[in-house]
Amino acid sequence: MKPNRSLFLALLTGVLLSACGSQDTVRPSVTLTAAPETLTAGGVKLVADAQDNVGVTEVRFYRGETLIATDTAAPFEAADTTLTAAQNGTVTYRAVARDGAGNTAEATDTVNVALDAGEPNDSVAAARALPVGTAQTGIIAGQARDMDYFKFEAAAGDMLRLTVKSLSVNPASTLDPYVMILMPDGKTVLEKDDDSGAGLEADIRFNVPQAGTYTVVVTSFTIHDDEKAADDKATNTYQILLARR
Repeated sequence: MKPNRSLFLALLTGVLLSACGSQDTVRPSVTLTAAPETLTAGGVKLVADAQDNVGVTEVRFYRGETLIATDTAAPFEAADTTLTAAQNGTVTYRAVARDGAGNTAEATDTVNVALDAGEPNDSVAAARALPVGTAQTGIIAGQARDMDYFKFEAAAGDMLRLTVKSLSVNPASTLDPYVMILMPDGKTVLEKDDDSGAGLEADIRFNVPQAGTYTVVVTSFTIHDDEKAADDKATNTYQILLARR
């Protein structure tokens, strides 16, 4: 019996047409890396590794529900440079990969944001105002040898007290503060303190010798004690307060 060539061709054609008309339902695969793990300065770099059986057409990067950027070609990357101290804490990023058929997949990663609201205040010229009676917070971090500068106006004879607290305000703080008060010339040291006696926190009581603008420098004892040492932990938090006596 001879084979039915027409039937064979019809079946083959049907198979081919069915294959050509099939829809891609395979979702992409994607992983996301957000760096650094803890942010104390600068921005976050996002890198997505996205793969697909046909091809990835785009990757969208989000901070929470906010779209940061869309990348349409590998390597799929983005940067978040808009973070402020208002976002301090755990921030979640998402990468959503899409292929040509509209299939999507997503991955997440987190970053611990620990930005100093007072930065930049790393020089006498950039010193942050320190009003009497108003406590402010800061972090000795963001660079290997961070020093925070504050300034205040005072009259001759003013009786003042400057405290820099760490553990008593935040039990998780790792900062052993070192504090200096500079005369109006910005160079001469009026007072300095490593600790208030029994603990690590600084407490300086002083009388102002002349009217002018005084500068307060806050850093860590590690940085002060060793000119080559680095100390930029995100947990180097403190509270500074200038008060009248």
